[in-house]
Amino acid sequence: MNTIKLAFRNIFRNKRRSIFSILAISIAALTITFLFSLLEGIKADIRNNAWNYETGQVRIRNTEYDRYEYLYPVQYTVEQLDRLVEILDSNQEVKAISPRIRIPGVVFKGSQQYATMGLGLDLAREQEFQDMSKILSEGRLPAERSREAAIGVALARDLGVGIGDSVTFLTQTKYRSANAFTVDIVGILAFPVAVLNQRSWIIPLSTAAGYMRMDNEASEVLVKTISGNPVDTAAQINEAMIEAGVEKLHAESWTKISAGYSYLQFAGIVYQFIALIFFLLAATVVISTTMMVVHERTKEIGTLAALGMSSKEIVRLFFAEACMLGFAGAAIGVLLGAAVTLPTSILGIDFGASMDMVDMGISSIFYPALNLRSTVFVFFFAWIVTMATTWPSARGAAKLKPVEALRAE
Repeated sequence: MNTIKLAFRNIFRNKRRSIFSILAISIAALTITFLFSLLEGIKADIRNNAWNYETGQVRIRNTEYDRYEYLYPVQYTVEQLDRLVEILDSNQEVKAISPRIRIPGVVFKGSQQYATMGLGLDLAREQEFQDMSKILSEGRLPAERSREAAIGVALARDLGVGIGDSVTFLTQTKYRSANAFTVDIVGILAFPVAVLNQRSWIIPLSTAAGYMRMDNEASEVLVKTISGNPVDTAAQINEAMIEAGVEKLHAESWTKISAGYSYLQFAGIVYQFIALIFFLLAATVVISTTMMVVHERTKEIGTLAALGMSSKEIVRLFFAEACMLGFAGAAIGVLLGAAVTLPTSILGIDFGASMDMVDMGISSIFYPALNLRSTVFVFFFAWIVTMATTWPSARGAAKLKPVEALRAE
């Protein structure tokens, strides 16, 4: 007897039952595929935000800065900036650099006070470091050596200002003296991270240097690498700085200093635990469906046994059916999961105001990312679980005597 042909015929003989089985397996596979894609997108988002706005892949600072970072120690600067830029440009592992001057300050609106963090950027180099047009919501970027600024959209809303208005910031210079300055708003920025929209604004690096009384200095220099190995690149930069006589500076990999990286390490464990729960739930659905189908067909098993089919042949028949149904359900589920993921990976999932109070470098809009390895894993998981749960159920039913099986309700 051709088991495969008979199993194929049985699937189409009871279409309603087969569709229900495939549907249950598909929903489980679809859910896990999309979950994995969402988690992959969150991890990529945290990594990109850390590289663009927090640490780069390698960050160079004064050796004393990190020790007093909570005090915003503007006096600890990266000196000999031109010399450092030459060193970095000559390093073949360096893809792009971003010298930055941090400007901690406040701005007043009536009696209300807002804490801000301005950034002085070399806008020409910044375009190589990241695509600034992606965060420019309205207007344009500041012109070099001007008193123009672009401001976060939430901060602009809080202050009630827009393009063409002026804002006065109060800050502290490198020499710890107070300094107030006024800038003209020429652009509105929509940073991916809510906290940056609430506090951040940018001006040209040269203008920031004047306000902060810095001469050929910066607060930090962020680096992106070509090979993607920041630990080795940081070691190379430190060695080159020592050889060049550039003192009081230290390069560190983002894997050692980034809060985003620490969160990724912790979140990886949490996400695996969440995935395990979904796997167990999905397995429960598949197991329940498979066992129910086998139980409903106990009479059929008795009929087959009465017609002379052996227990082994019955088990093989049910296993072949489960193999086909599991393959179809897993394939459809994974394809539907990919179909849901692909448009959302372009359009994103907007969590809006719910992310405003989250200060972990996570964007307000998530972009799921389809991962080939996890998608293939989900397919085989759903397929194998279906076959594995059919085997003991079919064996148990096949061991029944034909008379007992025929009497089953």
